[in-house]
Amino acid sequence: GTMGVGQGYALAAALYCRDHSPKTRVLVVQGDSAFGFSAMEIETIARYRLPVTTIVLNNNGIYRGLKHEDQQSLEGDLTRLLPVLSLSSECRYDKLCESLGGRGFLVRTKDEIEEALKEAETETTRPTLINVLIATDAERKPQKGQWLTRSHQ
Repeated sequence: GTMGVGQGYALAAALYCRDHSPKTRVLVVQGDSAFGFSAMEIETIARYRLPVTTIVLNNNGIYRGLKHEDQQSLEGDLTRLLPVLSLSSECRYDKLCESLGGRGFLVRTKDEIEEALKEAETETTRPTLINVLIATDAERKPQKGQWLTRSHQ
C-alpha cells in the first residue's frame, strides 16, 4: 500500500480476524517514517484491545537519518543543521505504544527481535510494538529477480 497506511490496514485486518479467524495474528512491518503517518492508530488498536504487532524499522529518518551520536553532537540552530529527511534519533516508538495501553520493546539484535516476537505473541488483548534500531546507512539488499528492482514506467 501507500506509505503510512500500515496501521489503518492492521486495524481493519485485526477487526476481521477477531470475528472470523480469532487465532490469526496481525503483523505490520514498516519503517519509522511510514509509521509516523498513522502512529496514533495504536491508540485505536489499544482501545479496541486488538492484538496487533507492529515492527518499526527505525533508521532515524526518511531513507536514512543521522547516527544518534552525530545528531546529539550538533550545536546551534537545528532547523539549519539537521538534514530535512532526518527524524529524531532512536525515537522511542515502543514507549509511545506503552503510553497508549500497549506493550513496547526496544531491540537492536536478531536475538532481541526473536525474543520480542515471542513475547508479543503472548499478548491477546493489546497491541505490541517492536522498535528495531537499525543502521542509519543500511541499504536494500540486491534482489534476485530483475523484476523486483526495475522501474515500472
